[in-house]
Amino acid sequence: MITKITPVEELKQIFLEIFLNKTDKVSDISDASVLNGIAYGCGKLTQRTLTNQAVIEGHIFPDSAYGEYLDNLAAIRGVAPRFGAAGSTTYVRVTADEGTSYIAGVHRFSSTSGINFDLEESVTVGVNGYAYLKVRSVQRGLNTNVEPLSINNVLPVPNGHISVVNEYAATGGMDFENDKLFRERIKTSMNQLSRTTLSYLEQVFMKINPRVLKLYKGGIDTNGKFILIVVSINGQNFTEEEFNELLSRSQEYLSLSELLRSDESYALKLENVNWLPVDVEFRIDIDPAYDIDVVRKNIQIQMNKLFDYRNWKYGDRVEWETLMYVAKNTEGVRYVPDTHFFPQSDINVPKYRLPRIRGFVMRDLDGNIIEDNKGLLADVFYPNEPDATYTASVLTTI
Repeated sequence: MITKITPVEELKQIFLEIFLNKTDKVSDISDASVLNGIAYGCGKLTQRTLTNQAVIEGHIFPDSAYGEYLDNLAAIRGVAPRFGAAGSTTYVRVTADEGTSYIAGVHRFSSTSGINFDLEESVTVGVNGYAYLKVRSVQRGLNTNVEPLSINNVLPVPNGHISVVNEYAATGGMDFENDKLFRERIKTSMNQLSRTTLSYLEQVFMKINPRVLKLYKGGIDTNGKFILIVVSINGQNFTEEEFNELLSRSQEYLSLSELLRSDESYALKLENVNWLPVDVEFRIDIDPAYDIDVVRKNIQIQMNKLFDYRNWKYGDRVEWETLMYVAKNTEGVRYVPDTHFFPQSDINVPKYRLPRIRGFVMRDLDGNIIEDNKGLLADVFYPNEPDATYTASVLTTI
């Protein structure tokens, strides 16, 4: 607080000193005198003015503002309004027979803690026998942020359904934001990420399109534009319309030198990933006590997770021994011969490209085909990681 609230008696004495210094015609300043009464009244009015001023000043600072004044302060600083109670979201992985459908508004998933989740959109399982589905909690509050591996039930059970699990925790659930929590968010609302970095751009793009997972530098095109490779959470390409929306809606968060050229055309060019297909083929001996198709799906899923595009760096290689290790160490596998595992050497991934499992051929020890997915890019999913504090403060108008 800047303004000091002075006691009335002190203010009265100041008034009397100023008054008596200006005239010698009045000398009676006793408690019962008229002048003393006037001085006290002026002191009281001055103190009230100082008090009101101090209250107004208090509403300027987060530490002392409260209620609607804290709401106004947030609006002035560009911080997102006070959060109400909100539910969480996550992705569940379902394994099922090809053609099994999970329908939004019909099928509901539940966790071991009793939190229910509804589908955001309907999905039909493809030839790989598994799919990732985005779900949102029915309930609201912090307790909806359930742990990984806790969502394991679906009702009604679709024909062909085998299992469901959430590989990642549910996030975004929160209780109503009281003054204390809101105050802390306002105080930490300064951008924690440096402008002009890929991290900054990722946060902007994620806010505009939740499918954005990662940005990679893509070099310079023939027109001098800086290329950004945009990776989606599920490996599916972005449309030109989506790219245009990312550029147009992000303008207010990027300086002219970052986004626009002198001719007012975009200095950035967005492109989809040019995937480097990785074909895997091997022979295997599976314990008869295990379902062959379940083992196959688990091998595919774990191999896909080796290429976590959130952490992939240019210059990284696809290590064939790591792929083989996954196959050998999947539950239910008894033996995978090294001599029949392909690739037989590490794969160098060219700059500006990302690896992705394509062909997946699994044979028994005699060479008979168990699974043949030649030419099919594998289904992938990685959750993006928005900075909650950042997106709730700087990116409020997106």
